[in-house]
Amino acid sequence: MYSFKVNSHVSFPLEGLDLRPFLSKESPSQITTYDLLSVICHHGTAGSGHYIAYCQNVINGQWYEFDDQYVTEVHETVVQNAEAYVLFYRKSSEEAVRERQKVVALANMKEPSLLQFYISREWLNKFNTFTEPGPISNHTFLCLHGGIPPNKYHYIDDLVVILPQNVWEYLYNRFGGGPAVNHLYVCSICQVEIEALAKRRKMEVDTFIKLNKAFQAEESPSVIYCISMQWFREWEGFVKGKDNEPPGAIDNSKIAVNKGGHVQLRQGADYGQISEETWSYLYTIYGGGPEIAMRQTVAQAEMESLQGERKIEAETRVV
Repeated sequence: MYSFKVNSHVSFPLEGLDLRPFLSKESPSQITTYDLLSVICHHGTAGSGHYIAYCQNVINGQWYEFDDQYVTEVHETVVQNAEAYVLFYRKSSEEAVRERQKVVALANMKEPSLLQFYISREWLNKFNTFTEPGPISNHTFLCLHGGIPPNKYHYIDDLVVILPQNVWEYLYNRFGGGPAVNHLYVCSICQVEIEALAKRRKMEVDTFIKLNKAFQAEESPSVIYCISMQWFREWEGFVKGKDNEPPGAIDNSKIAVNKGGHVQLRQGADYGQISEETWSYLYTIYGGGPEIAMRQTVAQAEMESLQGERKIEAETRVV
């Protein structure tokens, strides 16, 4: 397939791009103007070429050209005349700039306080980047019980920022949210739940291995139960610790078909074979269904004939 590059020049503003005419009437956003933050340019053809980028330092307003390992200051007219491939804009708000300056000023006051507060680094990054960061949300590092999940405690410094009391109060009064956090501690409730979950996983997988080993040792099982491999893979992911949540009830609906009021295995179904004991064990824990059993039955006449042949063979050996 032939492709070609469109080289038409696209005009774009550096500041004040107003997108209000394109917003939905139900949009809650109050700020609709955007300022250019960076530009990606492509030099070459559709089949080959080279990328460079122009990015603005939001602190001093200076534009820079990034060309591999080379970084060069450029005038904004160079950016405005560039053959833009991708444009990156961010919402502009003088009020947001003033709020950030206010927070910096409060932090620089180094006002003594009896309490220090922890705030989500993720939310603080939104505050420093977005004009509408939304309410403070510390749930990125807290569990439902208000503590630190045990699996997050060893890298908690990457998730939080310490704020003096005056900065926290300013942000909280302005944006709301929370909750307030003055002390970081490992949640003992979560720890107990994690240990119980690990014990449950080990019990289930050990029991399955034991029952399946006995099933494999049977030369001619009288009954074989079918289980959906889709559900089994979900269960396996849970007991091996790949998934945090256990699977739902056993769902054999995709491998079952009802014929004459009897549930049978659907032809070509993705299923696994397990013993009656294994099915009973999993069903006791998870419930679900439907039950699909393949019974190895032999007709009575065939059984009597087989027994007769074995009797004749035995008598012949005796003779």
